[in-house]
Amino acid sequence: MSRHPCSITNCYRLSRVLCYCCSKNFCVEHIKDHNEEYLCELYQLTNDINQLSESVRNQYRQQLDQWRHQSHQMIDFHYEKKSRELDSLDVQDAKSNEYRQMIKSIQAKVIESIREQNATQEQIQSFKETISKIQGELSQRPHGDFRLNLPLLIVDNNFIQVEKANVSFDLQSTVQSVLKTQAVSSDECIVMANNSRYLLVGNQGNLCLYDKNLIMVKQTPWIHGCIKDMCYSNVLARFILLAENGMFTLNEQTMNINEEKVFSKTTHSWCCCASTNQSLFLTARESYRAVQEYVYVEDTYLRKQKHLCCTHNEYIEHMKCSNNDTLALVILNDSNNERRLDLRSTEDFHQLWTISLEIHEKINIISCCTLMNDKGWLIVNLAENLLIHVTSHGEIKKTKSYHPSPQYAIQFDNKLLTILTDRSIRLHEIQ
Repeated sequence: MSRHPCSITNCYRLSRVLCYCCSKNFCVEHIKDHNEEYLCELYQLTNDINQLSESVRNQYRQQLDQWRHQSHQMIDFHYEKKSRELDSLDVQDAKSNEYRQMIKSIQAKVIESIREQNATQEQIQSFKETISKIQGELSQRPHGDFRLNLPLLIVDNNFIQVEKANVSFDLQSTVQSVLKTQAVSSDECIVMANNSRYLLVGNQGNLCLYDKNLIMVKQTPWIHGCIKDMCYSNVLARFILLAENGMFTLNEQTMNINEEKVFSKTTHSWCCCASTNQSLFLTARESYRAVQEYVYVEDTYLRKQKHLCCTHNEYIEHMKCSNNDTLALVILNDSNNERRLDLRSTEDFHQLWTISLEIHEKINIISCCTLMNDKGWLIVNLAENLLIHVTSHGEIKKTKSYHPSPQYAIQFDNKLLTILTDRSIRLHEIQ
């Protein structure tokens, strides 16, 4: 018989078992608990392995789930917005108000009868006849003075494309050959914007939408002056344009241009814009050192916060958002004409890094282009005909001359880089 006590503190029983894993003695009761501890660790390891396996599988599935969630949010947003418009129109209709009062009256009578529990068969029959009469009149009622124009939401098998990501970006190899060229005249508009389907460019007094083959699919006249900047808003499903005469939106389906009167009524002269799924960021000539953040709430933009990003002798020259919740700012120091690139978080505007762009010409136009898949940023230096590749870690990797003079750049999709010059749009395959 064993003379060794159980290894568990405050247990005075004699041990019955020696565990060869840990060389400890246990009584009959505590050897079960000891074994359960190992089993629990194994179960936890099983869970960890399963989660690890799911994380490998879900690395890109999460992006798909996020797209689905954001798409549902966008559809719900526009559905609720149009529902309120329909309700407003219906309230103004006299006949609808008459039906509404009749329904409200019979509803009150039925509730009263239920509460009193003294309804007769004649009363119930009268309720049924009244309801049937209203139903009949509503079914025969002609449509009002408005109709719904509901465009078909086309989501086919090619809408979402699964492609192998190009993890590198070689500026020299990318721009040395041109896939396609489309002639344009960009005198009044030296900026571009894009969504997943189209590229928006100003050309000879028109706003033009081009597909990924640089084929113009739609155009509409533009009469609101020089366009200073533009971007695409996912929450609005509209292009946003900053012009001399205010802020405007463009619907790519109808090509309707609408003025955003909330912004046009202000005293600000808007210069730069950038957009994420949650916010719209703007800079103005009157407050050139700050970025003003707006969120879209109940059919209107509300200013959320004003972020001061420069000192008294600096101003923001251009800015663009990336897909990973960061905002790049090209900032000019007016005292020494030095330009730098700041990267900030769009959540709290914390500065992640800053780098000198080594651009000193005061009379110049500088813009930045977001490169997908964490490839960094492409800076366009118009005065010196240069393209500058800045990595996602804030290092200048390559500087390349470009002719004809580059004015703006956009990465259209995972494979295409679009560069706007004074005479054309040029398409390059990313290497």
